[in-house]
This record gives sequence, C-alpha cells and structure tokens, in this order.
Amino acid sequence: MSIEELAGACIMTGIRGATLDDPVCKADVELLKKHHIKNVILFDVHLPTGGLRNIVSEEQVRQLTDDLRHELGDDLIIGIDQEGGEVNRLTNFKDPAVSEMLSAKMQGVMSEKQLASVIEPVARALSEAGINLTFAPCVDLTINPDNPIIAAKGRSLGHDPERVVRAASTIISTYHTHGVRCCIKHFPGHGSTTVDTHLGLADITKSTTQAEQLVFERVIEHVNKRAMPNCAVMSGHLMDTNIDPQLPASLSALHTQSNLRDKYGFDGVVFTDSIDMGAIRDQHDAGAACVLAINAGADIVIDGFNTPDASDHPATMMQSSLLDAIDGGVIDESRLHEAAQRRSALISS
Repeated sequence: MSIEELAGACIMTGIRGATLDDPVCKADVELLKKHHIKNVILFDVHLPTGGLRNIVSEEQVRQLTDDLRHELGDDLIIGIDQEGGEVNRLTNFKDPAVSEMLSAKMQGVMSEKQLASVIEPVARALSEAGINLTFAPCVDLTINPDNPIIAAKGRSLGHDPERVVRAASTIISTYHTHGVRCCIKHFPGHGSTTVDTHLGLADITKSTTQAEQLVFERVIEHVNKRAMPNCAVMSGHLMDTNIDPQLPASLSALHTQSNLRDKYGFDGVVFTDSIDMGAIRDQHDAGAACVLAINAGADIVIDGFNTPDASDHPATMMQSSLLDAIDGGVIDESRLHEAAQRRSALISS
C-alpha cells in the first residue's frame, strides 16, 4: 500500500445521499475514492435537513453498498450504529424484528437464548444489506440514571458488569455468525456522565467507576482467550484528568496506548467516536483531531459528516493532515502500517 492508501485506510466518513444517481452522493464517493478512504458510516437521517440520508429500504441499501464497494474496493468497511431502541438506523426495513429492534436496556435483562433471537434477524438484515460492521454493543453501565445520552435513551445493557459482559458476548457472537463485526463502546466508560458528547466534552474524573473499566477488561480478556470473536473498541470523547489532564480518551495516548493496549492487552482495531461531535469540534478541526487520535494509538478515526453545520467534506483535510504529519515526523509511518494490519485482521477474522 502507498502512504496515501495507508492514510485513507485510517479514516471513516459519512456520505450524503442514498444512491450514486444522486449527484451529491456521487461527488462524495468520488472524493473518498480520490483520497483512498476505506471506511464509510451510514446514517438514516440527514441532520442538516432532517430528511432521509443513506437508508431508505433494504433493496436501496444493498444497491448502495454494492456500488460503494465497486467504487472504493471489496475490502471496504461499511459501518452503522445499530444498537436497538432509540439508536436504530433500520426503521424503514420491512421485518418488525429489525425495524422495531428492542433497546439495549431490554436486551440486558434477557436470557442468552432470548437475546440471540433478538440479534439474529438484525445481523442477517445487516449482512444481506452489505453492512459488515455495527457500532454495538454499547457496554456503558447504568451508573448515572439521568445520563442524557446513555441511560436516558435506554442504551445501557445494565449496571452489573458481569451481566453486561455476558450479554455483550452473546451479541458479538451472533453478529459474527452472519459476517458482521462489532465495535464495543465507549472506552473508558460513558455511563457516569452528565454531558452528551455530541454537545460538549464530558468530564468523568470524579464520576467514573472501577466497574466501568472492568467491562472492557473482561471483554478484552474473552477476546484474547478466543472465548468470543474478535471485535473493535470505540474510544469516547471522555475526559479523565487523573489519567490525562489535557486530552479526552479518543485523542489520548495515555488512554489508548498506555491503558487500553498496554494495560488491558487489547490489540484489535480502535475507532474513535465521531470527531464532528461538539466535544472535539469545539477544540480541534478534523485534521488536527485525526493526527492526535492516530498518534495516540487509534486505528480508524470517524467523522460522520452529519452535523447541522456540516459544510466541506472532512476527508481531504483528514488525509492531508495525516500525510503532513508523516512528512514532518509527527507520526511514524509504522503507525499507519500497524493500523492497516489491525483493520485487515478485523474484517478477515
């Protein structure tokens, strides 16, 4: 792979439109092709207008993913946030088991057999639609019941770490059976926050608990022992000044490299949460955030390009910033090779 291709493999972005017959969608895909972007995230709703974005029907999504792979390569990762409940991108699908997928809160109290029966039709639908990665399960614990973005939206599998790990194992294994990879989130734990990171940075310094960390430790332990399939981890825009007084976990080597990798032993793909969220966008542009995240040990940086004030597509700035950082000695080229190897291992496992 060329250095430009390596940089592109470290970037995941959104696109506008539901078909390449749409000139806006075609232009976005051409831009991704130009910059060798190898990862795309799909959304149901286009936030600037509130209308439909990438997902209209099963048949349409299948055509879109086929076209994206034709343009960007068969090894393309196409991801989606499919947790269930309020975070369900497939509400237009015909099967009510998919369009009305139960929330994580409800999934967390089920038996293993019941839970697998909830996930199986969704996993099959994603696979048939050409989507090979879901940013789920959310393994954030119900620490703060008033948490506006986790507990309040029913996105937590529960408060007991061991029960959450068991549920996560069932979810990941069921998706994996259908060729869909999972990404657990949000490291090091979003369950105690009082702030929605879409709006601003969340400080967990005084609220985070050991139980939240235990969930990630246990899942990683199961993956390393091959007791469950390989999965990715998403780092959150979460500030813990006891670990890093300057940077949130998504941009911090002290969180990603020192803790997640060195301490917990995770050697899989690390995605960042989307850097177009207020927590990051208020402090860094897309290029600077991308460089910080990759230098911190993340493998794929997400910019969903789906905020109310989104204008220029971020792919150009993200790739050029990575290339400039390589040229300037800020990032060692070996970091991109390492990220590419982990990415390949995720989609081929």
